[in-house]
Amino acid sequence: MSFSRKVLRRLCLRAHRSKTPTEILPLSEIKSAVVYVDATEPYCEPFKLRLKDFFSKRGIDTTIVSEFDKDLRTSSDFFLALNPKPCINELYAATSSGARFKAGRHQLGNGLYDLVVIDAPGEPLPMKDAFAAIEKMLINIK
Repeated sequence: MSFSRKVLRRLCLRAHRSKTPTEILPLSEIKSAVVYVDATEPYCEPFKLRLKDFFSKRGIDTTIVSEFDKDLRTSSDFFLALNPKPCINELYAATSSGARFKAGRHQLGNGLYDLVVIDAPGEPLPMKDAFAAIEKMLINIK
């Protein structure tokens, strides 16, 4: 990647960075959630239904975004990135999100996420398996 492209990306990230302080919140305090997924996974559509079901049972309005969405700047109480491989779009979506609680599968620079679930060495877990681990943690946060 060229030097000028790296500089431009850093400037854009800095310009759109959210100023909202973040912390770990219990599900009872979360009213809206944005979930960033990898839309190229073959099981993504049924998985989106599972995500919506999990959050709707708790009265949480859910928006699911992917790298193909045009507007990645979102506002919610909770931001969850389930993408198995970090990419610039995920970094932009997480950095610009005004969420008060952010969780992901990779720590992206400067402690961006409050909660991180890292895959075991080797093959990355599918999104549904990573979400199962995160789901257990979210339910236990009081």
